[in-house]
Amino acid sequence: MYIILPILCGLLIFIIFYNFHRCWRVAILETAIVWGVLVAGITEFLSSIRFLNFSGIFAFWLWLDLILGFIVVRKVRLKKKSVNFQNIKIHPFLTLLLTCVAFITLAVGLIAVVAPSNNWDSLDYHLPRVVHWIQNRSVEHYPTSYTPQLYSAPWSGFAVMHLHILSGGDRFANLVQWFSMVGSLIGVSLIAKQLGGDLRGQVFSVVVCATIPVGILHASNAKDTYVVAFWLVCFVYYVVSTKNEKTSGNHILKMSASLGLAIFSKGTGYIYGLPFFIWFVLMDFQRDRRQVFKHIFAIAAVILLINSGHYLRNIELFGAPTSTYPYKWSPDAYGIAIFISSIVKNASLHMAIPLDFISIDALEKAIHKLHEILGLDINDPRNTFATDFNLQALVPTFEDTAGNPIHFGLLLLAAVVCLSSRNLRKNKYLVSYLTTILCSFLLFCLLIKWQMWHSRLHLPIFVLVSPFIGIVFSTKYYKNIGNVIMIILLQTSLVYVLLNEFRPILGEQNIFNTNRIDQYLRPVRNDKNNYINAAKFVAAKTECKNIGLSLSSMEYPWWILLNKSNQLVRIEHINVDNISSAKDRFYPYNTFMPCAIISVGSAQSEEISTAGDIYMRGWHSEASGQKIQVFVRR
Repeated sequence: MYIILPILCGLLIFIIFYNFHRCWRVAILETAIVWGVLVAGITEFLSSIRFLNFSGIFAFWLWLDLILGFIVVRKVRLKKKSVNFQNIKIHPFLTLLLTCVAFITLAVGLIAVVAPSNNWDSLDYHLPRVVHWIQNRSVEHYPTSYTPQLYSAPWSGFAVMHLHILSGGDRFANLVQWFSMVGSLIGVSLIAKQLGGDLRGQVFSVVVCATIPVGILHASNAKDTYVVAFWLVCFVYYVVSTKNEKTSGNHILKMSASLGLAIFSKGTGYIYGLPFFIWFVLMDFQRDRRQVFKHIFAIAAVILLINSGHYLRNIELFGAPTSTYPYKWSPDAYGIAIFISSIVKNASLHMAIPLDFISIDALEKAIHKLHEILGLDINDPRNTFATDFNLQALVPTFEDTAGNPIHFGLLLLAAVVCLSSRNLRKNKYLVSYLTTILCSFLLFCLLIKWQMWHSRLHLPIFVLVSPFIGIVFSTKYYKNIGNVIMIILLQTSLVYVLLNEFRPILGEQNIFNTNRIDQYLRPVRNDKNNYINAAKFVAAKTECKNIGLSLSSMEYPWWILLNKSNQLVRIEHINVDNISSAKDRFYPYNTFMPCAIISVGSAQSEEISTAGDIYMRGWHSEASGQKIQVFVRR
C-alpha cells in the first residue's frame, strides 16, 4: 500500500536522529518535526503548480525515501548500544502502568482505523476541505458556504490529505490525531525528565496524559485538537530543556519549527504558545542577553516561513493573515467582572462530574449566584458565543462536550501540594512551569468568548500539565497516594475508550456491527434514509457528474454517498453568499455547471436558480427533520 511511503520516510529520519542522539524519545520528537515540515512544504509546492494529486505526492515521498535510504545505508554507522538495558530496573508496578497505557493507546488506535470520523466539525469542515483540495489539486481557497473550511489553520488537513491520496480514501484519516496522542505521551515524559522527574515521575506523567477523557475521545477523529497539543508539547520540551542545554542554532530551529507547526495546526497555538515563548525569552535573557533579539528574530522568521502560504491565501480573500469571518470569537468588552466570568465558566466545563452524590444543579446555581454578584448576565453576549450556559447539557462521553473532572481536580490538588511542600517549592523550575501553564489558560479566557464546546480546546493545557501532576504525586511523600490515583485514572479511562458517544466499542450499535455509511450519518441518524435516498436519486435518475451543494453544514457525507454510487463526481458549492463567492469568478469554478443541486435546510421550493439556469425540484424528503431537496436542470 502506498501509504507506507511517508511512514518509511519517518522511520529513516528516526534512524538518522537516533544514531546521533542515542535517545529514542528525543529522536521521535525530532523526526516528527522534520516530517511535519516536509508535509507542509510538499503540499505548498505541489499546490503552487496545481499538481497536488497521487502522482505528485507519490513521487515526492518516493524521492525522499530513496535519498534518506542512501544516507542511512552509506553514512549512518550504528554504534554499539551505550546503555545496558539489563541495568535499568523498572518496578513491576510501573511496568503494569505502562502496559495499561499501551492497552488504552492501542484500543483508541483500533477505533481510529475501524471507525470514520463522524463528529460535526469533521463532517462540516475538516474532511470536506480535504476532498475539495484533492478535487482542485490545490489548497487555494474556493467558494464555500462554510468559511472555516478556508481560514482554519490547515496542517492537520494537509497530513490527512496525504494519507487520503496515497490510500485512496479516508480509512487512515484519524491516524493523524492518534499519532499525535502517541507523540504527546512521549513528549510529556521528556518534559517531566527536564523538570526533575525520576523514572516514576515520568511514568506517572504518561499515565495522567493517556487518561485525559477529551484526549481519548479526540485521538480517534480527524480534527486538530491533539495535533496542536502535540506540536505544543514539542515546543515546550525545547523551552524547558533550555535550562540544561546550550541555546544553539539547532535548538532554536527545532523550537521555532515546533511552534510554527502548532500555529499552522490551530489558532490556539498562538495563545498557548505565547506564555512559554515569553518564559524562554526571560531565561535566554538571563543566560546571554546579547543573543536574545537574534533568537527572537530567528523564531519569528521560521514561524512566518511555515505559515506564509496560509497567511497569503487569507490575506488575498479575507484581507488579513488570520481571520474567522464571519464569526467573532474575541470578547466584545473587557473588564475584571467579564474576565472572572470567563475563567469560571471555562473551568466549570471540567467540574461537572456525572455522579449522583455530586449535584450539577447545585454547581450551576452557585455559578449563577456568582454572576449576580458580579452584576453580569451569565449568557452575556459580550463574552459568550452561540450557546447558553447549561452544564446539564454536557454529555461526558461526547467528544465536543466531555470534560476532564478528575484531571481538573488533580491539577488543583497538585498545585496545593506543590506550594505547601517545602521540598517541591525548592524546585523553582517546576513552580515556574505551573505558573506558565496557568498564564496560558488565563490568556485563553481573556481572548476567546466562552462556548459550551470549549473543553476540547483546553486539551493542550491538560496535556502540558500532566508532567507537573505526575512529578508531584510521584515524590516519596505522596508515593502511595500517587499509586492509588494512577489506578483510578486508568480504570475511569475505560469509560471513554469503550463508550465513545459516536464511535463506541461496546453497545448495540458499536463500530464493529454498524456499517460505515451509518457511522458517517450518526449525527443525523433520524435523517439517515433521506440522505441515502437523495444520493440514490441523483445517481439513478439523472446520471449526474456535476453536483451543486446548497447547505452550510454536514457536507462530507454527501461526498461519501455520491462517490459511492456515482464515480468521478465533481461537487461544488453554489449560490455562495459570503466573501468566498469572489472565487466564483476564477477557473475552474467559473466553468462549473451542475446538472443536479442538493439543498439542505432551505425552505421548500419548486425551483432554484444558479448561474443563469433554473432547476426544478425532482425529489424531496417527506419525513420531519432536515429539509432535503434535489433539483435537476429544467
